[in-house]
Amino acid sequence: ELMTDPRSKVVLEEVGRMAQWDRKRPEGRALGIAYNQGGEWNAPIAEVVEISLDKARGAIKVHKVWAAIDPAVAVQPKHLTQQIETGIIWGWSAALREQITIKDGAVQQSNFYDYPVPRMDEIPDIEIKLVDSGVVQPSGAGQIGVPPMAPAIANAFFRLTGVRLRSIPMLPERVKTALAENGSKFA
Repeated sequence: ELMTDPRSKVVLEEVGRMAQWDRKRPEGRALGIAYNQGGEWNAPIAEVVEISLDKARGAIKVHKVWAAIDPAVAVQPKHLTQQIETGIIWGWSAALREQITIKDGAVQQSNFYDYPVPRMDEIPDIEIKLVDSGVVQPSGAGQIGVPPMAPAIANAFFRLTGVRLRSIPMLPERVKTALAENGSKFA
């Protein structure tokens, strides 16, 4: 059903071209893709990530993110691109590190030293393309870059290791546990 929607098909094909999906990746790297119909925003988006894995630490590194979105009418294209980039960073951070723990009814994290957010030198390279499908009805975009990030990272991880990660954040200890439990060569 997804591929019968022309807008969905266009963003999926475009993000594949952007990432050069069929190109061989360096040893130890893999691509993953995820898609979001856009829900109430009516702005389909597809994202591809390229990751690697630090086997010793269990840390996933996202090297590059490509995103194609069909926002219908982009009133302020530069602003929209920045919004999508911000959403990608937020989704990346939520997928790999942000975690709140509660003990005796109280949140344990209190500041950036125990609730790490991305620093500029950690942000992956991000490439965004707004696709013009000719649809003229206004739509929203908001934080549309957020939803596909975790599934794209999880799909790249599966492609690299053969192991599925099904919860976030994909913290190093969770990664190492999943690899060991599934007998991966990366364990």
